[in-house]
Amino acid sequence: MKNKNIFQSIRCAAHGIAECYRSERNFMEYTAIALFMLIFNILLHCAVWEYIVFVALVTAAFSAEFLNTAIERVIDTYDNNINEKNRFIKDAAAGGVLAISSAFFVTEAIILVPKALALLK
Repeated sequence: MKNKNIFQSIRCAAHGIAECYRSERNFMEYTAIALFMLIFNILLHCAVWEYIVFVALVTAAFSAEFLNTAIERVIDTYDNNINEKNRFIKDAAAGGVLAISSAFFVTEAIILVPKALALLK
């Protein structure tokens, strides 16, 4: 079941991304939020380093959500019962998404709020 080359690996990864978008509401919401924030970055003329931070944090947030989705699917596949162990695993994975998403929002606020306030003056 090992991929024979990089192109198969990319195709499998793209399929996984597409499946997450089809099956998980959060991905569409995160995409809308990221695009909205990107528009603000563009309108407020962010520096290159600020775009680098934006891309890094958006990528981290999406990666955390992909991992969270995979963890939830594994739990549901092998033991669909609601119990304390399963709840803890799912909640901990969701906590990882919350942590990086919070870092994204706080960082964007630190970057964008002063720029927006300067425009209002």
